Amino acid sequence: MATPLRVLVVDDDPGMRDGMALSLKRSGFFAEQARGGEEALRMIRPGAYDAVVTDLRMPGMDGLQLTARLKAVDPTLPVLLITAFGSLETAREAMRLGAFDFLSKPFSPEELSSALNKALKSEGHLKAEEPAEAPVILTQDPALGETLALARRAADSRATILIQAESGTGKELLAKLIHGSSPRRSGPFVAINCAAIPENLLESELFGYEKGAFTGATGMKQGRFEQADGGTLVLDEVGELPLGLQGKLLRVLQERTVDRLGGTRPIPVDVRLIALTNRDLQTEVKAGRFREDLYYRLNVIPLDLPPLRDRPGDLNLLAAHFAERYARENDRTVPELVPSFFAALARHPWAGNIRELENVIQRCVVLSQGRRLSQQDLHWLLPAEAFEGLPEDPPESVRLEAWTPPPSPASAPRREAVAAPAGAVVADSQKPLVGVALGTPVVLPLGLSLPELERFWLLSTLSALKGNRTHCAEQLDIALRTVRNKINEYKADGFAIPPSQRGRDDE
Repeated sequence: MATPLRVLVVDDDPGMRDGMALSLKRSGFFAEQARGGEEALRMIRPGAYDAVVTDLRMPGMDGLQLTARLKAVDPTLPVLLITAFGSLETAREAMRLGAFDFLSKPFSPEELSSALNKALKSEGHLKAEEPAEAPVILTQDPALGETLALARRAADSRATILIQAESGTGKELLAKLIHGSSPRRSGPFVAINCAAIPENLLESELFGYEKGAFTGATGMKQGRFEQADGGTLVLDEVGELPLGLQGKLLRVLQERTVDRLGGTRPIPVDVRLIALTNRDLQTEVKAGRFREDLYYRLNVIPLDLPPLRDRPGDLNLLAAHFAERYARENDRTVPELVPSFFAALARHPWAGNIRELENVIQRCVVLSQGRRLSQQDLHWLLPAEAFEGLPEDPPESVRLEAWTPPPSPASAPRREAVAAPAGAVVADSQKPLVGVALGTPVVLPLGLSLPELERFWLLSTLSALKGNRTHCAEQLDIALRTVRNKINEYKADGFAIPPSQRGRDDE
């Protein structure tokens, strides 16, 4: 029998979430649930799920932000978005971020299953074809979304691309996305910073040289154009090229051949050129520092990346992404980012753009001593007046520490198991408790999944309340409909359901 495909259902509405999970289970899927975007991200690992179904409108992290974060963790993961009438434009924005499709409420179980199967079939093709090096660019900014859409359309051509943007906005990342989305993705990706190499060495770096071309040339060396043959060459800081080399670059673009220093014949090259600059090349042309004919040769497809200050909707998204990344890299708990932290970030000018934001979040994560980041973690970054009028943060939730047995004397023999606290019941998650009173301490093994815990507590509580569904819903602070849906799900899985003392299943 084939292993059921694993689907994560994300929705803050327990009734809707339970209904979709039960519907998918009846259609042959294995469905797990998350109550919101934050919980979903804690459950997601590459390969953990075959697809995600998420609601668009959720408190905290909405479906749009979740889609972008999911694609950053697992770019090949199919995401199906659930949206209410009137929010289709936002749903299309999520599709630009990587969501496969969306369903409008209301929909039938058959429509949900059909849409999911379609996404799985299509994404299976993408997994085979899409290169691993194609990066994911996180954004929910409409202007940047249009730039990314244009970049993907241009990727399958040979046209030269000019990306003009401020430092730190992600120009090289966009160049990698273009390469990874193009037919050249299996070829080399070669980048050179024209400002980082001395002028007297730059020509040989770009075009190569033959043995004996100059003192010290003891052998032949290929230049970057030859190294990039069949792939993509990125010229970073192209505005820094000396005028003499600009003419030679223009010839390479026109003839598609290179002449090595000391060489006697032109060498054909098949290279897609992407030029990056933080300068306004039109201004440089007017000032006589950049050749006008080269500018037009480079500017076949111009792409602009907006600075971070013009992308206010991306600030929180990127901050959360970097916080999660650097927490995991440094073996820290992923911190909660509270309202005052986001509000303080918004008051910084971000002259260094995304690169500066990444460094700031990395510092905050590494140096933080708590479980969340607030405006207190940014006092080193902003002047005192920037903290006036910031929103108040909710009180920090109480953290329940796990019970730890008292240390044994050094001379005591090693024991395989430790006795539970007095009065506690040691339980098996696969066997819900029967006849155990509410409030009884229970010991369960560490590492249970959320669905296992949910099933154990619901059925154990239902038993303690003599099968009364209404009282169980009140005790667990969930909807009665959720209790009934869960009971139907567990019954279908073969679990014994505590009978009602009144002999009714719909109390």
